[in-house]
Amino acid sequence: MAQRHKEMMRLSRQIKSKFPHRAFRDVTFDRELIRKSITPLSYEEARRVKGPVYEALEEELRCAGCHMLPEFLRCLAGKEQSLYDSLNIRERITDDRPLLYAVIENLKQAELAVRRHKLKGLKDCFSLFYQTMVLLEPHREKYSYALTSVLEHIVGLCRNIEGQERDAAEMVARIYYTYAMYLVRLGQRSDAISYFQIAMNLVRGHVWTAQPDMRAGSQTLHELVAQDLARQLLIHGKQIVRQQPQEAIDIARRATVLMAEIGREKNLDIFCDTFLERAYFLMESGNYNAAQQCLEQIRPQIIACTDYKFVKLNIKYYLFHGQCAEILANPDKAISSYKKALRLSRLYSHKDTEAEILLHLGKIFAKDTQKTSIAKKCYEQAKRIYVDFNDDHSLKTTNYLLAKLMADEITPLYMAMLKSSTTRYCAFFNLRQWKNRCRPFWKKLGDEIIKQETDDIYCLLDEEREDPASEGCYTDMDRQVFKLEEGDL
Repeated sequence: MAQRHKEMMRLSRQIKSKFPHRAFRDVTFDRELIRKSITPLSYEEARRVKGPVYEALEEELRCAGCHMLPEFLRCLAGKEQSLYDSLNIRERITDDRPLLYAVIENLKQAELAVRRHKLKGLKDCFSLFYQTMVLLEPHREKYSYALTSVLEHIVGLCRNIEGQERDAAEMVARIYYTYAMYLVRLGQRSDAISYFQIAMNLVRGHVWTAQPDMRAGSQTLHELVAQDLARQLLIHGKQIVRQQPQEAIDIARRATVLMAEIGREKNLDIFCDTFLERAYFLMESGNYNAAQQCLEQIRPQIIACTDYKFVKLNIKYYLFHGQCAEILANPDKAISSYKKALRLSRLYSHKDTEAEILLHLGKIFAKDTQKTSIAKKCYEQAKRIYVDFNDDHSLKTTNYLLAKLMADEITPLYMAMLKSSTTRYCAFFNLRQWKNRCRPFWKKLGDEIIKQETDDIYCLLDEEREDPASEGCYTDMDRQVFKLEEGDL
């Protein structure tokens, strides 16, 4: 009974503690106490709350002694309002007040640092600029207009002190590098390369780490900028090689020099890729002998490397080597190189490259009347891959090649029929009828070939696809090394 009584008392106390009238007793109507409990706002905070927030911030900045930042803020406000009114954006940075205040505070302190410590240097100023860029980077998709405006404002200030960086050179280089990567994401590769080059000129001879908080001995900013610059140069070369092959070749040489500058052994994959791309550019210009010599220069390094990241380079090497041999009238050597590339492509599931190699093999086998069946199989396998990839352009090319092969098989039969025909009119009629049926096809094929050679759209590149070894469906693959069979070498 005693235990039951205690339990009842406990429950009654618990119920009473939750009654509304107990909370109501804590409510006070004393105005003095209420006023004391309210945290007073400063004049600046009150103006920000009352709004408009941009006008309040402009007034604060002018009172603090800033001259450039209020004008920048006014332009940003106008840009944001016009984009919002035209429904081009849904999210405004003014809706995220803490972020907006942090960005403006950094820019404000940066401008004031120049006025206070101009004789001591510009390091503090551009350090704050770099921090602002890092602060906005996670929000680049949500507030892209604000990030663009801030980056252009900061980079413009960097250009104003070109040649006078002194102790601020490190932060200026980081700003240029960050802006160049931003331009790459926007697809403005030519401008990005220019800013990469400016950053490269600043980082030469210094051992600044790639990130400010990295320990000594880590990757340097010099290496990071050189690697990204080399990659963008090679991509740019692929885009212009059809119209400006010699410039593309010079760009590839420039990328090779960059890799040699930071150490070819540590960056062997990019170093070899520069030679492979130069060979490709030479082939596009029609200089197949020079392309073959370029490939032979890196053959020992390519063959000796067994890391997984060199798989693509090996495939590309054998593919280009086969193309050179094919053009230089050495079909057996070309077939051998293509087969090595094909085996690696299938082993490591590089389907797009596999289809391209199958087309090259099909073209070689199609020239031999005894191997047309093998050529047909190659074309059909490539066709299935392009159907899976939904690559309409390559699928169209494959269909044309397959149709040409079938037409080449039919032509001798028509010629034999014409030769052995006793009725001349009937044979000529059949031959003319078949020719008229094929005429639209061959005309369209010719148009497609001309379009590939002249139209800029066929020179544009897709972004680099993700390495298949990083995907979850390749769990059984040895991602570290690859091996060729003894008969392949």
